Amino acid sequence: MKKHVLILEDDEMLLEFLKENLSIHGYETTTFLSPAKGMSFLQDHDVDLVLTDVKMDDMTGDEVLSHVLNNHAETGVIMMTGFGNINHAVRALQKGAFDYITKPFKAKEIIFRIDRYFESGTSFDNRHKIEAFARNKKQSGSGNNAADNNGDDVVQRAEKRFIGENPQVKKLMNILPQIASTTAPVMIQGESGTGKEVFANLIHVHSNRSDAPYIKINCANLPRELVESTLFGHVEGAFTGAISDKKGAFEEADGGTLLLDEITEVDIHIQAKLLRVLQENEFNRVGSQKPVTCDVRIIATSNRNIAQAIADDQFRRDLYYRLNVFPISIPPLRNRKEDIPLLADHFVSRYTDKYGLDSKELSDDLLEFLMNKKWSGNVRELENKIHRGVILSGDSEVITLDHIEKNMFSKVDLEVSEEVLTDLPLISIEDMELQLIKKALEHTQGNQKEAAKILGITDRTIRNKIKKASSDNSEENASA
Repeated sequence: MKKHVLILEDDEMLLEFLKENLSIHGYETTTFLSPAKGMSFLQDHDVDLVLTDVKMDDMTGDEVLSHVLNNHAETGVIMMTGFGNINHAVRALQKGAFDYITKPFKAKEIIFRIDRYFESGTSFDNRHKIEAFARNKKQSGSGNNAADNNGDDVVQRAEKRFIGENPQVKKLMNILPQIASTTAPVMIQGESGTGKEVFANLIHVHSNRSDAPYIKINCANLPRELVESTLFGHVEGAFTGAISDKKGAFEEADGGTLLLDEITEVDIHIQAKLLRVLQENEFNRVGSQKPVTCDVRIIATSNRNIAQAIADDQFRRDLYYRLNVFPISIPPLRNRKEDIPLLADHFVSRYTDKYGLDSKELSDDLLEFLMNKKWSGNVRELENKIHRGVILSGDSEVITLDHIEKNMFSKVDLEVSEEVLTDLPLISIEDMELQLIKKALEHTQGNQKEAAKILGITDRTIRNKIKKASSDNSEENASA
């Protein structure tokens, strides 16, 4: 049976263009130049999807969206908007629209968006409506506390979206429903701040496990002596301090999804136990010989070069192949610069909403700065700067470069770089690495994680370098 799409557009030529192309691709269409007449039609006819312009005379796209959400929860909405209204489109997504497309667009682009809506499945659509309902409920302040708390949780999940028009990002979003519909392991690679955890969250939210537990473990932050217990749990008396039985992450995530963030930081010996879980769906708590069965979908992330980690005997090749059923690579922000304006507008909307501020826009000089910046910290760095700009712009409707690049903040970053990188003598690369690590640790008062951030490496690398240097010194002293 053909899917029925209601098209609302006050540009007659564009309306005919859409009608013709959707019909060619097998969709039943009904078109109206007047959105009000379209809403009247919707009252007495079954429609699967509404495709609506944002700016129309007798009724806005926002009003169409609100009407559909409140009266036809089973019907999806895709918005069409000019490039200058991207900020508005992002807000429409937050209110409950499934997607939006910026004008001008090609036929294949709009067909892709519509196909994706129907390919995403009923569960995706229903959840999307539930998120919108929860958000509207939260904004209106109605309902009891329990319902509101649940709505808050749903809204937080809905806020995590992978935004972008970059071709590689589009491919990731296109394949997302297929990945989410399985229970196969997923390996997500990418630099820090690119959005690996956001994409992992989307996989869980769009899966049939979305109502089951979603447990996140940052492997890089786990003390080495507690890794095994954290993942697999322990029994009373297993080690000093184990005063009672305790479930681990795998048991907590049973029936749901377990995200192992920065999995390459897990000790090589613990990796063997992870492999067993993937192969046999069972494990032993620390201190117990009794196997525990589990049904957990594993999503793993890493910002390291996996091939190098395997070559250095820091990551098991067999574990990598077990995890690599769906290998996902998230592009760095410098390779998707066309997404910077869209991401920036999204973050502006997020933080103006958070702080109850009026809408703001970016100045031309700020946008030019954002487009030309290298973004070593990727999307996370961009978000932090926009967050700063929203706060420091105060009552101003425009966020300028000065709001984001205040001298006091830039000076701190510069001082850190100069302190770490200057006054080094001509020495070997290995000794230079140690000197850099030493200076960074001095600057952070011995905090290895903060030092690692300054140097652009992992804290595990710092530990390994220090350990190797200590070992070399011991050998030299022994030979002397």
